[in-house]
Amino acid sequence: MSYNRPRMNTTRKVNGENSIVGKISGRSDAIFFRNKYQTELDNANVAIVTHVHYLEDKQKELKGAFDNSQRLKKNIDAHLDEQKTLYENLENLLANEKGHEKEMWFETLKSRIQEMKDKNITVIPKIKDSDVESMNIGSSLDHPKQYPDSKIKDRYQKILNDIEWKEKEIRKERESYNGAVSTYNFFLTPFEKNIQKAEDKFTAYDKILQEGTKRLNECRYSGSFFHKFSSEKSKDEISIDTLSHRVEQFRNTLDIIKRNLSQYETKKFVEMQY
Repeated sequence: MSYNRPRMNTTRKVNGENSIVGKISGRSDAIFFRNKYQTELDNANVAIVTHVHYLEDKQKELKGAFDNSQRLKKNIDAHLDEQKTLYENLENLLANEKGHEKEMWFETLKSRIQEMKDKNITVIPKIKDSDVESMNIGSSLDHPKQYPDSKIKDRYQKILNDIEWKEKEIRKERESYNGAVSTYNFFLTPFEKNIQKAEDKFTAYDKILQEGTKRLNECRYSGSFFHKFSSEKSKDEISIDTLSHRVEQFRNTLDIIKRNLSQYETKKFVEMQY
């Protein structure tokens, strides 16, 4: 990770809990409560820092998975556009062929498309009135075999080969896309729970600070003659210190992470059939 995790229980203890003067003045009780709540507050701060940095790392992973899924989706769309163009080229080529060969091939093609529909195979580009998305062109190869004297045999065969290769590319790209979607969903699913854990840590921190401050203010030493005339250094020693915690900074970071997550939740990807 790119940050140094703070150590637990590194609070500087204040001495004097067992001094006779401290017991008489009530300062010993104040020191006891200060040490107790300061330690708990420091540990709560460590938990906040660690968890927010953890969420930052996970957010980077989520963004990387999102960008990868989006990139692959755009690649698939581009391949489908290229596939559509190939089918249109094939249709234009056949439209220029006159006679029996053309009619026989269209009959073969229509039969094959209907067979695919009966088997619930989804398809796209347009051949005449049929909508096709992905087409197994195996039987289409029958046309040049049955009509070897066709004037368009070579060009026809090249387009068929290009279509077959393009469909392999689409299947491969969809497989990669589905893997990227699974990774994206894997990172997205536990994110909300981890954000709730971070919020719970902030709540715990606030509760410890509030309770510790209350207990110190209720101590006999607080507001007493001894406290009133003690030095500022002595007063500061028995105060709970939050100066080095920077809690608001991490609270703001968590808010940013939450806003980013809400954007990702509205952009969930679904796997593609291939």
